[in-house]
Amino acid sequence: MRPNDEMALANAAKVLSDPIRLKIMMLLKEGRREIYQAPICSNFANAICPEDLKLGLGDISSSKLSYHLKELKEEGFIQECREGKRIYYLLNPERIKSLVESLYGLF
Repeated sequence: MRPNDEMALANAAKVLSDPIRLKIMMLLKEGRREIYQAPICSNFANAICPEDLKLGLGDISSSKLSYHLKELKEEGFIQECREGKRIYYLLNPERIKSLVESLYGLF
């Protein structure tokens, strides 16, 4: 494994080490639920907007949620879809697959 590969894997592990970020990813995996109030994203029906994520996360501020979404997005675990002023998020399965393959190859 090259040093850059090790650093990339360590960064991914760091991002996934936070329980709130893991919960966000689990909520995105589940997709939209009936309790969510935002309109459905026309491009990705399972995508979820931050206000609806807050319903699933409980007591979390908008700024804290924004920070965690930024971390997940920068590492490529989630992607966003914009519709007008609204932003929706969904998992990036290719990134998760590449992480699993990297771990499998390493161990």
